[in-house]
Amino acid sequence: MLVENLTILIAAGAGLLAVLLLVSMRRVPEGFAYTVERFGRYVRTLKPGLRWVWPLVEGIGARQDLRERRTNVALADLLTRDRISLDADVACFFQVVDPARASYEVEQLEEALSALLGVTLRNQVAAHDLDALLAARSRLGNELLAACEDTASSWGVHLTRVELDTLKLPDALLSAVATERSTELERRTVVLAAEGERRSLRLKAEAERDAQIMAAETAARVSTLHAEARERSAEAEARATLMLSRAVAEGSPQALNYLIAQQYVDALKTLAASDNGRFVVLPMENGGLATSLDGIRALAASAFESPTPSARDEPDGAADAEPMAQPANREGPAAVRPFQPPDVDGRIG
Repeated sequence: MLVENLTILIAAGAGLLAVLLLVSMRRVPEGFAYTVERFGRYVRTLKPGLRWVWPLVEGIGARQDLRERRTNVALADLLTRDRISLDADVACFFQVVDPARASYEVEQLEEALSALLGVTLRNQVAAHDLDALLAARSRLGNELLAACEDTASSWGVHLTRVELDTLKLPDALLSAVATERSTELERRTVVLAAEGERRSLRLKAEAERDAQIMAAETAARVSTLHAEARERSAEAEARATLMLSRAVAEGSPQALNYLIAQQYVDALKTLAASDNGRFVVLPMENGGLATSLDGIRALAASAFESPTPSARDEPDGAADAEPMAQPANREGPAAVRPFQPPDVDGRIG
């Protein structure tokens, strides 16, 4: 009988122990942390996994989400430094790093963060003009983050980033800003058009200047070439005159005939080119013109024929017999002396 009672007591104790063990076990999900309170006082924090607490003595205090969370703060009637009212929405991203502080240092963590961001945002907006506020939205978020970081750290919360979501301006102000923007765009358009026209005029002036420079250079080059041509023509005429002078000095009738024929032909050209005369009467003999032309041909032939031996190189008998061999007709053409060109310096050799 005693053995049976003892067996029953042992079985009952084992059953009671199993029930106590089952009741004292707690399963903490991943990404969460539970605080443990003993008789209402915080003692420790349970990490994710299967954890054990004392039954009837300890209990779960708060369940904190350790993942990064987001809270939105909507504020109205924010006044800037230049007394302009606007509405703003702020997005705050935070993460609980100390579950005990987040549970016992602040009441209703998300609401407290929203109130803190609202007060700080009002102060930051009041310290900026509207233009600076619109131009530095990202900087304003960094300023909010720096201003709230110390207070949030005392609550066991880490603020990852704060972003200024929207800024809503009054309708009248939006209309004024749109008008100003339109006026600015029109001004830029006019300025760009004026700059384009000025650039076009400058390019046109540069093109005209380059064209004038090229024309002047071309005219100068042409003048130089003409001067060189006239100089060469003058040199050739001087050499021809020198040759004719030598021939005349030597008593060549062909040279005289050439000079007379050249002047005669020039006179004919002048008479023929006259605009006042329709016809010209020339009292001249055809034989005289023919004689002049024959003299020109003889002079040209004498310039290209081979030179004849001089009288000093011939024998004495031939020199004495030459006058006897001349024809009796004195009106025939005179003997042409071989042509010798002048020296380089213009002297007749």
